[in-house]
Amino acid sequence: MRISFSYAFIFFAFILVTGCGSTNSSTSSVFSNLATQGSPSTSEGTEVAAESEKNNVATYLSTAVIALHEVNGFEAGEEFPPESKAFLAKHAYLFPATGDKVKEAQQLVDQNVQPKHINKNISKYHAAMIQDRGTVLSIEEEEIPEVGTISVLHVVNDEEDSYQIVYLGGLDVYEDDTVEFVGVPTLLSGFDNVSGGYTNSIIIVGSYVGKSAN
Repeated sequence: MRISFSYAFIFFAFILVTGCGSTNSSTSSVFSNLATQGSPSTSEGTEVAAESEKNNVATYLSTAVIALHEVNGFEAGEEFPPESKAFLAKHAYLFPATGDKVKEAQQLVDQNVQPKHINKNISKYHAAMIQDRGTVLSIEEEEIPEVGTISVLHVVNDEEDSYQIVYLGGLDVYEDDTVEFVGVPTLLSGFDNVSGGYTNSIIIVGSYVGKSAN
């Protein structure tokens, strides 16, 4: 079920859509306070900057998801779920979740939601967090101007459910690693695989991705 194409086009499309032009960026740039573009002098200005930062996180991730869906072979024009975008903006500080925030992300997980529920009606879970583990079949990352590093993983669990995970940041994870992840289900997608068949997948916006201890 290994994926039969490179994710490079996703990153190219992402740059075109976001209109980023600079080549100097850092992984954490999306999380840096927008005051670097003009420090607010009032508490109101700080609040506006913080709100803009949250919206930027949601926009970057939603753009990457749509680009991935199109690379999979779906027609342009698919709408990113508004419920997912609102959830990402509200919880932008958990994308990605590191350190103590990992536990906070895990506390938002709906333990009752399984892939079978998502495949039946994903719209019920656009504003939910799910958790699973599986084997990394592929992973690519790219530095995006003015955004930072974007990682895209193809992960398959023990039941052969396939996930494509979009993660804002770099990861110490490689092909064939077993990982645990927490994230938001956004779109049902799929792609032609190298064996000549077709793989259905769930596109997840990753909050946490880490090597499994087991």
